[in-house]
Amino acid sequence: MIRYLRIGIKDSDMIDLHSASYKSHKMDVLKASGVYFVTSTELSDVPTLDLLDIFLKAGGKLFQLREKTFSKKKLFETGLLARKLADKYDAVFIVNDDIDVALTVGADGVHLGQDDMPVAMARKLLGENFILGVSTHNIEEAVMAQKQGADYINIGPVFPTQTKPHVSALDAKGIETILPHVHIPFTFMGGIKEDNMAVLLKYKPSALAMVTEITKSVDVDNKVKRLLSIVIDISPFLS
Repeated sequence: MIRYLRIGIKDSDMIDLHSASYKSHKMDVLKASGVYFVTSTELSDVPTLDLLDIFLKAGGKLFQLREKTFSKKKLFETGLLARKLADKYDAVFIVNDDIDVALTVGADGVHLGQDDMPVAMARKLLGENFILGVSTHNIEEAVMAQKQGADYINIGPVFPTQTKPHVSALDAKGIETILPHVHIPFTFMGGIKEDNMAVLLKYKPSALAMVTEITKSVDVDNKVKRLLSIVIDISPFLS
């Protein structure tokens, strides 16, 4: 079991990260989060940690540290501070791709792409009580991710997106072909904006992953509050 000391507090306040109960709680938070903020410094004019603080203060509960241009050292340092923010707001903190950084900074989980470490191998390294997410683009990838031990899958891109320009966007038929085979929590990714959320929320995802809709907003606080409000307003009619 991983023991993690929040920076700046005494040893007696150490918590057990990645126990079964801790993971269960964090998965409950993930499944109810609605909006999944994925960071990207190269697509933002505001520093990553500042954006995270605004996002969480506005009510966000799920974020992924995805910084492709950061050195390992900078990713580690940013991750330690992101952990503190996640603690403060009881949010779920996921690291993109980098398992060693995720473990070292005490993240709640890691998110893997199709070109990253195989899911089954990652699960062996991480154990059962670490959240493992996987990006999927078709039925085969979705089924395989579940079979190999993913806790949630991210399906997409559902619209054209700057973050995955080489991958064709799924249409409604593509989404509806994949979902009957999905038996774990799922999120959507790719080109999601405030004005197209409703068409995706009808499928009852745990959250909608967004990058530039948040990073490029001139008022991130109000933007996040509006996004969360849309989820809250629509979700009761889908039960």
